[in-house]
Amino acid sequence: MKNITFAILICSLLFIGCEEEPKSIYPEDFSGLNLWLGTNTMKPDSLEYNYAFKSLNPVDSIMFSVRLTGLASAQDRIFRLKPIGGDTTTILEGVHYELKDYVLKANTYLDVFPIYIYRSSDFKNTSAKIVFGLEEDENFKKGITERSDLKIVFRDKFSKPAHWDVDPLPYYRLSTFFGVYSDVKFQFITTIIGEAPVFKVRYTGTPVPPNEISYTRAQYYQNRCKSELIKYNQANSQPLRDENNVLVVFP
Repeated sequence: MKNITFAILICSLLFIGCEEEPKSIYPEDFSGLNLWLGTNTMKPDSLEYNYAFKSLNPVDSIMFSVRLTGLASAQDRIFRLKPIGGDTTTILEGVHYELKDYVLKANTYLDVFPIYIYRSSDFKNTSAKIVFGLEEDENFKKGITERSDLKIVFRDKFSKPAHWDVDPLPYYRLSTFFGVYSDVKFQFITTIIGEAPVFKVRYTGTPVPPNEISYTRAQYYQNRCKSELIKYNQANSQPLRDENNVLVVFP
């Protein structure tokens, strides 16, 4: 009886091993692109682009990622995005953003690309949203539904950091390095150092990225702002003033 049972078991295993491998749900020549905002693998529901927290440079960028579903090609292939929803009559290509012909390189499955954002003052009183998706063609089709769109909210609203004037140990308050808060000063700092001054300055211990910086780094930012403010005032007929017509100064 044991020998019969063992024989049946062997035959069952051989039968399973001879079964065909499961086929892909996509045709062999299918090439789909999955899209998501940012450069990590987590897909956010949307991204807020707040002009108030960006530099005054005329052009900025938002990065998005693509991953190929299907087989890679031996040739470079172009893909394009298009607006597929949101406030498409408020957020305009060539005025607020620019989409390029993007290229997924040969033998590549994953890459990161920019959407260019133009400086604008159109969103001070109201926010607006736009949704981008893949423009399907002979090269690429949409990937999975959950990764087929890029939602961006445009806003231009300042918010004074809560720790500008008060921040208990082990942190320094931001006013130690940048003085009295104003919206104009906030954006001037952002332009000079390349990021909005919303970080926390650690007094002791090792700063924890990405939201903390060292005292030495904060001093460097302070000195850069002081130096660039001198250059600005020398290059312009009027010194820099804030929204209340008060001279912008740094400690």
